[in-house]
Amino acid sequence: MINIKNLNFSYGENFKLNIEKLNINPSEFVSIIGPNGAGKSTLIKILSGIIKDYSGEIILNNSDLKNFSHKNLAKLIAVVPQEFNTIFDFDIESIISTARIPFSSRFSISESKEDKEIINNSIEQTDLNMYRGKKFSRLSGGEKQRVMIARAFAQLTDILLLDEFSSHLDPGHSQILLNLIHTFAKNKNKTVISIFHDINMACLYSDRIIIMNHGFIMYDGKPAEVINKKIIKEIFNLNAHVIAHPTKKIPQIIFE
Repeated sequence: MINIKNLNFSYGENFKLNIEKLNINPSEFVSIIGPNGAGKSTLIKILSGIIKDYSGEIILNNSDLKNFSHKNLAKLIAVVPQEFNTIFDFDIESIISTARIPFSSRFSISESKEDKEIINNSIEQTDLNMYRGKKFSRLSGGEKQRVMIARAFAQLTDILLLDEFSSHLDPGHSQILLNLIHTFAKNKNKTVISIFHDINMACLYSDRIIIMNHGFIMYDGKPAEVINKKIIKEIFNLNAHVIAHPTKKIPQIIFE
């Protein structure tokens, strides 16, 4: 679904992203972890079309990323950002409805019957019915991220990009929203690429973990293949024990 070859991008002399080869398969839940400045968010910004001046090849569903218009890319990829704010005091339904703009004709921006059904389904899937008339600015951080997830669901894309979307949330909200996304993705065969700072969360929800550092992919594999004491020390300079989750039997780290 996503095939990357010889991807290069730099911010002056301070940072360079170099990915020789990376393939993401359909329906995979892939997490990207690594220290600050590793290149995680830069990669997400390139895939979402925010950064365009890169070199190399990125193929999405057999087409080069650079050939996608903004509208057509939005039909394939939905992004749940780290945080979202608007200068206009929209209610949540108005925010979610913007997900349908890429599917409107050039002569109409009004919602079709199908659009309204999709928006309603997304609101129900994310348990936002009680907030329908509430202004987005008056929501808590966890509630705002739930709206962003509903908006991503309403785009009906094959790919979801999660850009550290849970980094400002407490553990309870993080778990609830990740369960919501994970269930949706598996039921609908969506491909998910998510940036995590929480290594344990990444292990719990991922089919595969990519570890980045200094703009390079250092390790790539199943959680049990790439999460161990030696790699955690090498990448994060962190002394930790790696134990098996008591029920899921996947790696979890605890501080020494």
